[in-house]
Amino acid sequence: MPKKKSTAVLSIRLDDEALKAVDLLVESGLESNRSRAVTHFVNVGVRASHDLLVRAREQADNLQRLRNEMFEAVKLRDIDKVAELIHRDASLVNASNQQGETPVLLAAFLRANDIKELLLRNGAGKLNVFEAAAVGYSSRVKELLDQSPELLNSYSHDGFPLLSLAVHFGNTETVELLLSRGVDVHARSRDGSLNNTAIHATVFGGYDHLVDLLMKYGADIHSQCEGELRKGFNVLHVAAYFDKAPLVEKFLAYGADKTAKNADGRTPYELAESLGHAVSAELLRI
Repeated sequence: MPKKKSTAVLSIRLDDEALKAVDLLVESGLESNRSRAVTHFVNVGVRASHDLLVRAREQADNLQRLRNEMFEAVKLRDIDKVAELIHRDASLVNASNQQGETPVLLAAFLRANDIKELLLRNGAGKLNVFEAAAVGYSSRVKELLDQSPELLNSYSHDGFPLLSLAVHFGNTETVELLLSRGVDVHARSRDGSLNNTAIHATVFGGYDHLVDLLMKYGADIHSQCEGELRKGFNVLHVAAYFDKAPLVEKFLAYGADKTAKNADGRTPYELAESLGHAVSAELLRI
């Protein structure tokens, strides 16, 4: 059975000359109506443009290859390759992959700060508000919030609020900007793995000064992660997991509960002990 051809409905704006040609086909009886006449001209034009379409496909494939090379170079932290690709095609600094990431956002996630700065210097300025918060581009965050204040408590495509992104990457100036504008300090990520709050996000980078800042604005020292990866972890569990002894002390000073149990029934001390994190375990001993 022959495969049925797929079709799509398009809206096309015609100038006077093109419209007259369409009407002529209808008036002559060669086509029954304007829609069929337009379809006729489109099909004829596509067939006549075969060579142009071949070149367009080659150019599109080449651009996709360069995009893939850019993301691979960032992953490998190959700053020379990144610079070479920018020289070949400056538009690559604002490319995006299937996950919606840009090279500068990937560089931020990988803590490849030299590549991040290179991309920003070379025009990676079309950042959305989440990318800008992640890389600490505070002026861009301010610009976008001024334009659209509702973005303040919005979520990224992968479920993270602005504040958590800025905290996770230790971008103090951006964190201060968001807090000064009344961002929800209790906002919980919706990523499914962590589902945590900004106070938990201070741990990975050991940002004790951000703990003080978040607590000043009313962060909940007793909040727990709700995602599958670290379900029931309070801030002490997270600090114990990453063996961040200075943060364990900081959280305890703010009254964090060392007797709290995670979803596996373990206290922060028991978690630290099981992972061989002796210094943190000693601080958490009940």
